[in-house]
Amino acid sequence: MSQTKHLPFTRADEARYVIPMKFWNRAFHPTRRPLLAAGALVLAACAQMAPPGDAEYSNRYSSEMFGTGYSFISDRYIETVSLRKLSLAGLSGLRQIDSNIDIRSVNNAIEVQYQDRTVGQVRSPRSDDPEAWSEATVSAIAMARNASPVLADARAETVFKAVFDGVVQPLDKFSRYDDAETASEKRAYRDGFGGIGVTIRMEQDDAHILDVNERGPAAKAGVKPEDRITHVEGKAIAGWTQRQLVDHLRGPVNTTAAFTLRRPGGTNPISVQVTRRHVVPETVKIRREQNIAIIRLTGFNVESAKQLERLVRREMRSPAGPPSGFVLDVRSNPGGRLDVSIDIADIFLDSGNIIVTRGRHPGSRQAFEASAGDVTGQRPIVVLINGGSASASEIVAAALQDHGRAVVIGTNSFGKGTVQSVLRLPNNGEITLTWSRFLAPSGYQLHDLGVLPTICTHGGGDTQSADALVPAVRGGANTLAGQLGTWRATRNRDAAERAGLRQICPSDGGTPDVDIAVAREIISNTGLYASLLRQADTAVARR
Repeated sequence: MSQTKHLPFTRADEARYVIPMKFWNRAFHPTRRPLLAAGALVLAACAQMAPPGDAEYSNRYSSEMFGTGYSFISDRYIETVSLRKLSLAGLSGLRQIDSNIDIRSVNNAIEVQYQDRTVGQVRSPRSDDPEAWSEATVSAIAMARNASPVLADARAETVFKAVFDGVVQPLDKFSRYDDAETASEKRAYRDGFGGIGVTIRMEQDDAHILDVNERGPAAKAGVKPEDRITHVEGKAIAGWTQRQLVDHLRGPVNTTAAFTLRRPGGTNPISVQVTRRHVVPETVKIRREQNIAIIRLTGFNVESAKQLERLVRREMRSPAGPPSGFVLDVRSNPGGRLDVSIDIADIFLDSGNIIVTRGRHPGSRQAFEASAGDVTGQRPIVVLINGGSASASEIVAAALQDHGRAVVIGTNSFGKGTVQSVLRLPNNGEITLTWSRFLAPSGYQLHDLGVLPTICTHGGGDTQSADALVPAVRGGANTLAGQLGTWRATRNRDAAERAGLRQICPSDGGTPDVDIAVAREIISNTGLYASLLRQADTAVARR
């Protein structure tokens, strides 16, 4: 697959930026392509070593934290925001630590109260200057700490979480703060980590290995699904938490993880030593049913597009011959990285627009186009979606549907049509911030609307039965092609209209096997497939 074209910006290598405060605007120059997802644009805010999560609170370090966060929000949030409003909301979050604290805005000052008594005032900055509001926030916290023994004893991370949870509260529901531990887990999923390549579940006396990354170090050492870990580094793990076990199995790349296994049906323990490698969670599985390749895509991380293209190419070169078609199952896939969703759509497209993003910051206004080279050789594709298909999943489904490249079946998707930036803070926590909305190739905005399937497979009654639904689809029933024009023409700001449209094919849980059965029928019936493609295709997408 050749490289996807990005207009008006060129596709640069993914990068993290180390941004001292005074160089903030320079680092956000719009011609640079940051690491995006639908999402996450990931930036590193500071090169200095973060203190441990239980570090004591300090004014100097807090000033850097709040200044970095405020700068990011002021510069990148999708709408213009008042730092006065956000700072007051953040300071009000201190009540989560001590409910006796109260923050009020009085004339041109921030008033700090404790047990209904004013303990100090901080003059409000006159402008939306991030550094000035950071200093005001730190000063107000210092006054509250002098009055509140509980707040004075709180560790730095406790204070940061209380304040930043308050800061993001007035923003949209997808903007949030994650502490260092939570952020570390999310980075591990997005970008990988030093590990052995297994999925585990800690149980009472041992750990159940649920899955093994087929290309990971554990698989090469002979570890298999259903094995059970009983000891790590010679220590029995009975009573351990999941977190303890994960911390012991992960570690720096090229170090050794030693553990003992019990294999079902075996009698003797198995000692294993695995050299840790950079591991990225697998998000792609593929299987053949009746000569149709069924792809299960569970996420969009740094390796997902590469994994998917590798597996599709393997199927195309199979000794049994290439499959007659492909089913791309993104049901209940919550999304992930924007760049990966673009690359995955490009695997199946030869040309045309994939997605357009629009936001307040100049760098958020981008268009992404497919490049030549459909890896499947234009074989039939059916995409499965449901109410849990969100964000990056919706980008792929909308692009393939609008281009007449795939028949989409299932129920309405989630309707998360925004892109988030992720800022890595000096404490190794993260702020996730909505910075743009995206539009499908035909021009409609997916946010709070989602993707409408061409075939609705759920909704109660006979639609729950594959025996009833497959003949109905064969006869031309259950198609929503007539509603697609209205769906694509809906006005972005008409919330009532969008909510009404979402009732056309609402998600109700459904029966997964029904979707697969309908997909097989559509791929096997070339006339039906061609007809459904024509009904959902739009010439606008190819302009």
